[in-house]
Parts: sequence; structure tokens; C-alpha cells
Amino acid sequence: MKVALVVMPLAAVHRPSLAAGLLQAAVKARGIECETRYFNVTLWKMLGAEAYRFFCHEAPMTALAGEWAFAQAFHGQREGAREAYAREVLDHPVWGMPSALREHVWALEEVAPAFLRVVFESCDWGQYDLVGFTSTFEQTMPSLCLARMIRERYPKVKLVAGGANFEAGMGRQYMERYGFLDYVATGEADVSFPQLCENLREGRGEVPPGFLYREGGEVRESSRRKEPGYANLDALPTPDYEDFFHLVRTSAPELAAGMWLPLEASRGCWWGEHSHCTFCGLNGEAMTFRRKSWRRVVDELEEVGRRHGATPVQYADNILAMDYFKDLLPHWAGQPVRTEKFFEIKSNLKRRQVRLLREAGITRVQAGVETLADGTLKVMRKGVSGAQNVALLRWCQELGVDSLWNVIYGFPREDVDDYARTLALLQKMAHLRPPDICSPIRMDRFSPNHAGWREQGFTAIRPMPAYRHVFPLPEETLHELAYYFDYEHPRFHEVLARGAQLHSFILQWQERHRRRENGALAVRPHWQGGFVLVDSRFNLAPASERLAETTVSLLLACDAPVSREQALRTAAEATGTSEAGALEAELSRLLERGVIASMGSLLVTLAMLPEELRTERLARAH
Repeated sequence: MKVALVVMPLAAVHRPSLAAGLLQAAVKARGIECETRYFNVTLWKMLGAEAYRFFCHEAPMTALAGEWAFAQAFHGQREGAREAYAREVLDHPVWGMPSALREHVWALEEVAPAFLRVVFESCDWGQYDLVGFTSTFEQTMPSLCLARMIRERYPKVKLVAGGANFEAGMGRQYMERYGFLDYVATGEADVSFPQLCENLREGRGEVPPGFLYREGGEVRESSRRKEPGYANLDALPTPDYEDFFHLVRTSAPELAAGMWLPLEASRGCWWGEHSHCTFCGLNGEAMTFRRKSWRRVVDELEEVGRRHGATPVQYADNILAMDYFKDLLPHWAGQPVRTEKFFEIKSNLKRRQVRLLREAGITRVQAGVETLADGTLKVMRKGVSGAQNVALLRWCQELGVDSLWNVIYGFPREDVDDYARTLALLQKMAHLRPPDICSPIRMDRFSPNHAGWREQGFTAIRPMPAYRHVFPLPEETLHELAYYFDYEHPRFHEVLARGAQLHSFILQWQERHRRRENGALAVRPHWQGGFVLVDSRFNLAPASERLAETTVSLLLACDAPVSREQALRTAAEATGTSEAGALEAELSRLLERGVIASMGSLLVTLAMLPEELRTERLARAH
């Protein structure tokens, strides 16, 4: 028995595939020969690094540009196909692509046939008993192209597909429409895929749970377990990335710079179990939160370090387990050498928890921030306030944690007046790291917005127009196959217009940040003692001032979100003053200047506060 796992474009090239690494390790553990072929790196070389990066990081996902380019190779060149795709997809007023960027799409269309010939002829596919394809993002049509070529030349080789694009009901549509696929995994396959390989080796016809397969010309589904067949995460092997590192060493050494290794500490989402964020389509049918024991996470990271050196690690978890603040993070913080790490977090953390992230080597986070408007956060079911989001972003910057965040808008039940309030707030935050994305919400399969679109206030949904250009199938089939959906609601055009103002300012902010010209709003020690506030935000008039004791106390009182009454009370206690009117006046001045923000019923400091300020105040208190 010999198995090949195939990683097709347009998967990112600066990291190996977590899915393939896990499956390869598990298959090898059963005594079956298995290797992973990273053909995404082949296309990266043929197309060029700049163009490949465009598809991975810049092209709108909803345009399915990579899928479309390979669809032309799969279906054959059709007259007018490029023009129709440009007109109906790339010219789309919301989800389209600027004309200046389309040359990358046409270049990929030209290169795709040659790429497929290269990868098909790169080895004797007949040596394998089974070839498995993993598909997340835009890997489906490239995988189907190669799978069909293998079937035509080597009909005895079994072909298996799995991954996010084949999850649940989507997998059945692919299985029914593409007859050369022998099996499709419609969910987690950590246990079932190695078992399938073993059954084939032993000549057993039994298909493990979680697979679609063919029998007598019909698509059948293997028997499901009574309980969800989730893998015991502690029992999973450490991912096998040897084939990726061999490829990097021998033919792509430039990929070593900027590489992140994917690992996972948990699956599912503990917040989503409680309150599924309305826009989120992650996890599909596997929302149940499961995590590895902290010692297993530690051991796995150390094993990966021994194998591959001190390469930064990107944890694929949807959300950091809060239990890890008690054991895993303190353990990492106590190590003399710390591997650089990335995690996704929830934005309700405290300052001390953000500090612990940094001490544990977690230098980059997806902050879980998608808006700063309290009303929209309620529509999203995020369970946090806008003031908490702002505090988290500021703490991350103060403590040296790079925080990725977004601004999304366009929910049917948003308060449209929040757009102006959000813009005014963003303009005061120009000294912080800007959002990475500002965009209308995307409607994804498995999200509450999709599952209950009428209840959420949408009046119509349909598969994104790109799908019919990639898959020439009936509309009802596309509804079952698609992951991204276009939508309508009565206020959509209004929110697009208001959102354009947010987008315009954020683009300016991003450019200033790239050039390190967005300025500062920071409290700094003064050479004569005490502290000074420096305000050089690029969009506001510059200013600086020596800070009075009352001002410092107010800034510290609003370090975390707090009510106005509590802020004044805390500042009064810190200064020992009974002059409420003076504190009120100073607080009003700081609010007017945008040094402190008022968000709903809460206040939060916007200025960066140095550790020296806290140290000095602590020493004074004792």
C-alpha cells in the first residue's frame, strides 16, 4: 500500500499543510508508506512569487479567481468566458476586483494547463494505490483537474478528496457531479482516513464513518456513529512536515524566510457553543470545543522544535482556550527561550492576560475585533463591548503583541448612525495599528446569517456569481455546493455608502502606518520629572503638554473600560482631591481632545500608557 497526499494551489507556500501533515503521520503510524506532494510550491515558481501572493493574500475570496483560472483548463477554453467572468464577477460593485489587478488572473489562466502537465508528469502516479486531495480555499478545481488526469491514465488508483470545501452537504454535490472521485470525506478524517487506507491494504470493503463512496453506480454514505466521531486531540500524532522541509532545502530555500509552522491546540469554538457569531461560518458541523491538555501542547511544540528548529508557529485554533492562561501560558513564559507564536483570541481579555501572552512568546494575535460599535456587536452576538475592543487593541500595542483586526459592516439590523460614530472614533485611534480589512460582511455557509437569513433580516441570498463561472451546474446544485453567498436587504445600498467613508479613512490610515507616519498619542516620562502627553496623530493637530496629577490619574482610571462615575471616583481617591468640579472639567477636556473615548456608557483611555507610569504609581501607593 502506497499513499500520496496532494497539496494543490492556491494554498499558501510559506507553511506546510496541517491537514496533510496530520494525515501523513497517522497513515505512516499504521505501517503504510505515505508522502505529501506540495504542488502549490510548483505553481509559485511557475507563476512568480508576486502573482502567487496576490491570490493568497489580496484577491477577494468571493471572486474565486484561482478556481476560475483552473476551470478553464478543466472545461476547455470557451468563447467569451473571460469577458463574461470579468463582466459578472470582477466588475461586481461590491465583491469585484480592480482592473489593474486582473492581469494576475489572466496570467494564471495561461499558466494553468502547463502547470497541470508538469505536476502530472512529475511522477509515476501508477505507483500509488490511493491519492488524496485536501481542499481549503481555492484548491478545489486544481485538485479536480489533476484527479481527472490521474483517473484517465491510471484507472486503478483510488482518488479521495476532503477538507473544508467538501464538508457536510457540499461534499455530496462534488461526489455526484465528478464521477472520478472514489471517496469524499465530509468532516474530520484524522481517524477515518488512516482506517480507510488500512482497509484497502487488507482488502476489506468496509468504508469508515464520515465518507461518501460509490457502490453500484450510486453515491452512498458510510454509516454514521451515534455520537460525533471527534478525534481525541491528545492522541493525534505530531504533524509530519518532512516532505515540505525537504522541498524547501532542495529547491525553494527562499521560503525559509517568513515561514510559520501550523499546529493546533484546540478545535471548535467555546464562545460559538454559547453564542454563535452571526457572520462566522467556521467549524461547520464541528462547533463543539475540544482542546489538548497543556502538557501535550508543550510536548508537541518541543518535538517540532527538535525536528525543524526554532521556526515561528501559527496555531490554527479558532479561539484560545481560557484554561491555558492557568497552565500552558505560564509554562511557556517561564522558559529561557520562547518560540514565536500566533493565536486567535477573544477580545474580552484583561491587561494582565495580554502581558502573559507576550511573556509566553505569543507575539501575534487575531484579536477577534470586527467592529467598535456596541449595537453591531450585539447583532453579531460577540458578547463584548466596543470599549473592550479598543482597550485590547491599545494593550496589545503597549505590550508588544501585533494585533490583527477588521472592520466589517452591512448587517440588516445595524444602527446606521453608528457609522458616523465609528468613523469619529477611528480618527482618534490613528496612532494604533489600523484594521487589516474594512469590508461589507461576507455571507458564509454554516453561519447563522446563512442558516437563518430571513430571521436575520436578509431578503434574498444566492451563491456568489463566481460559482456559475467555475462550475457550470444548475442553480439548485450551486446552492448546495457554494460556501460564499451574495445577499440583499433593504438598507444595503445605504450602508455601502456609509461604509465607503470608513473604508476611505482606513486606506489612508493603512498607508500612513506602512510608512510609519501615523504618529503617536502617548504618555512619556519628562526629563525634568513627571510625565508629558505627546499627540502627533497624522489627522489631528499636533500638541504636547506636561501632565498634572489629576490628568494622569484620569488616564489610569480609564485604562480598562469604566463608567464615568467610577473613573471620577478612582481618580479622586488616587489624588486625594475633593474637588469634583475640577476632575469633571479635566475629564471633559480629555474627552474633547480624543485622549479618552466615550463609548456608550463606558470610558476608555486611547493614549499609550508606559510601564514607568504604572510602576511609579504602584510605588507611590505603597
